[in-house]
Amino acid sequence: MQNERAQTNYDFGELVRRFELPLVQYAARITGDRERARDVVQETFMELQRAQRDQLDHAPAKWLFTVCRNRALNVCRKERRMTYLSEELLEAPGADAPAPFAQLEQKEASGFLLRIVATLPPRQQEVVQLKFQNDLSYQEISEITKLSVNHVGVLLHTALKTLRQRYAAAARDFVPFAPRTSP
Repeated sequence: MQNERAQTNYDFGELVRRFELPLVQYAARITGDRERARDVVQETFMELQRAQRDQLDHAPAKWLFTVCRNRALNVCRKERRMTYLSEELLEAPGADAPAPFAQLEQKEASGFLLRIVATLPPRQQEVVQLKFQNDLSYQEISEITKLSVNHVGVLLHTALKTLRQRYAAAARDFVPFAPRTSP
C-alpha cells in the first residue's frame, strides 16, 4: 500500500511538473487573468488527487485540460466575462536562457506570431493553442472542447489558412528594402 502511494505521489509530481505551466497558460487565455488561472490549475490538480486512477483513462493531458477548461469557464461565467491575454502574459521564461540577441529575436518573432494568432476568433485560438502549444490530438481537443473531431479539423484548417494569409501579408509589408518594380 505504501509503495502504491509512493508511486501515485511520483506520478502526481511528474504530472504537475509537465502540465502546470501549459495549464496556467491555457486557463489564463480563457480567464484573462494569470492569478485566477493559477487558482484554476491548483483546483484542477486538487481534483486530480481526488480522482480515481481509472478516470484518467491513460490520457492525463486530455483529463487535465478538460477539467481545467471547465473550471476556467465556470470562473468566467461566474464573473460574466471572457477575455484573452496579451502576449506578455503568455510568454514563459525558459530554463536555458539563450543569448540576449537571440532572446530579443525570439521575443519579436513570438510577439509577431501571437499578434497574428490574436486576430483569430476565440474558438480558433483555443484549438490552435491546444494543438500546437500543447501537442494534443484532434480527438483529445474534441473531447476537451466538446466539439466533433471534424469541427476541430475545420477550425484548425481555417485558422492555419487565415494565419498563412495574414503572415504573408504582414511579411510583405515588413520588407523595408525590397526593390519595387515600376508599373
